Amino acid sequence: MRDYLSKELKRWKPPKPPSLKISFDAALQSYTKKACMGIVGRNSERTVLGLRMIINNHVPTPLATEALACLRVIQMGLDLGFRDVVIERDSLTIVKKLHAQNEDGSVISAYITNAKSLSEIYYRCNFKHVFLAADGCDCSRDREGL
Repeated sequence: MRDYLSKELKRWKPPKPPSLKISFDAALQSYTKKACMGIVGRNSERTVLGLRMIINNHVPTPLATEALACLRVIQMGLDLGFRDVVIERDSLTIVKKLHAQNEDGSVISAYITNAKSLSEIYYRCNFKHVFLAADGCDCSRDREGL
């Protein structure tokens, strides 16, 4: 089993300086094809350095919503001037696609290709899968990469 698939229950931890940790969530209203994304970036002192709420129209699927949100997150970190980020998301599919060495052939390939290209601007970009539990804890699954 890959290291980003390990199941270890732990609470949110701040990133090591000088990293920015960016967490996000996204939802799609399927009958209107309207997606909403919430993004928050915090430093090692848990201070919120960036916060965005984004609404997109004409998003075809939940997976496209997740991929588009990830792309927006990568851009937000760059906009804030950071070059060392940890990006957390509960979509294991997106995290796996971002770590994959082969070219993505799915319907969201344009988002994945753009996200990979944009993440190369960073000195370090660590995509981390996080399973959010109902009690506020997270079950983190991380793997450094890209």
